[in-house]
Amino acid sequence: MPFSFHAETTGDEVVSAFRDRVKGRIFVVTGPSPKGIGAAGLLALAKAQPKALVLAGRTPSAFASVAQQITSIDASIHVLSVALDLSSLASVRSAAQKIVQDANIPHIDVLINNAGVMACPLERTVDGLERQFGTNHIGHFLFTSHLMPKLLKASEPRVVNVTSAGHRFADVPVLLDDPNWEKTPYNVWVGYGQSKLANILFSKELARRFPTVKAYSAHPGSVGTDLTRYLTQETLAEIFQRIAAEQYFENPAMKTVEAGCSTTLVAALTPASEMENGAYFADCQVAVPKDTVTNAATATKLWELSEKIIEQPFGSA
Repeated sequence: MPFSFHAETTGDEVVSAFRDRVKGRIFVVTGPSPKGIGAAGLLALAKAQPKALVLAGRTPSAFASVAQQITSIDASIHVLSVALDLSSLASVRSAAQKIVQDANIPHIDVLINNAGVMACPLERTVDGLERQFGTNHIGHFLFTSHLMPKLLKASEPRVVNVTSAGHRFADVPVLLDDPNWEKTPYNVWVGYGQSKLANILFSKELARRFPTVKAYSAHPGSVGTDLTRYLTQETLAEIFQRIAAEQYFENPAMKTVEAGCSTTLVAALTPASEMENGAYFADCQVAVPKDTVTNAATATKLWELSEKIIEQPFGSA
C-alpha cells in the first residue's frame, strides 16, 4: 500500500489520505456506541463529505449523540439511525428492511460490520444460538445477506468484518460441529475465538462467491471500550497467559479508539487494486491470520452452516 500507515495511525489520518473515496459515498456501520471504534470511524468519515451514514445499533437513543456529532460536523450528510439487535434474527431482518426501504439510501458503497460482544458467559440468543457466535457472526451474516441487493447496486461494493487476533483461540471442529456448545464444555475465549474466526472465514467466502464485492476482515487491536465489560479477573488472567505463551496478538499494546478504528478504515477505503480480495488486516496493513484455521474448505462449510441457521440462501429476500 502506498501510505505508511501503522499501529498508531488514527482514523482521521486514514480518511484524510482517502478523502476522494469517502466523498459522496454511502456507509453503513454496526455498533456506533459512543466512545467505541464504530463511532470513532463514523466521526472520521463525516469529515470527508460522505453522502450518507447509517448507524445500526441495539438502542438508537444510546448513540443519538453520535448522530448529532455527525450532523454538527456536516449537516448535509443524510444520517439514518436504525435499531439493530444482532442477537435476534427478527431484529436483524427488520433493521435491514428499514435500510433497504429508505429512499435516501439508493445503494450501499461500504458495509462495516463492527458490533460485537466478547468473553461473555454462556448464554443463548432468542434464537437458541450461543451468544458470541450468534451476535458476532450469524447476526452480521444475515444482515449482510439482506443488504446485498443494495450493495450490488454500488459501483465498488465493499464489506469489512471487524474480527480479532483472538481468532487463534478457535477450535474448528467445535465451530463446525457444535457451534452452540451443546456438547462441549464452554470456554469464553474459545467461544470468542470461534466468532472472530467466523468473521474472517465469512469475508473470504463472500469474496469467493461474490467477486464483484470486495470483502475484508480487520483486527483493530486492543482497545479499551465497552467490549471489555464482561471481563473478570479469571478471564483476564487466562487471556494474558494465552498472549504470553503463544504471542497471539500482533500488537498487544492498548490503542485509543481513534487508532482502533484506523485499520477498519484502511480496509474500507484502500483501492481494491492494491490488495487481494478477502484479505485480513492488522495495524493498518495486510497481515496473515492463522493459516491452519482459515482454509477454504472450512470457509465453505461455515457458509453452508450459516445458511442453514438463517434458513435461507445468502442474498435472498
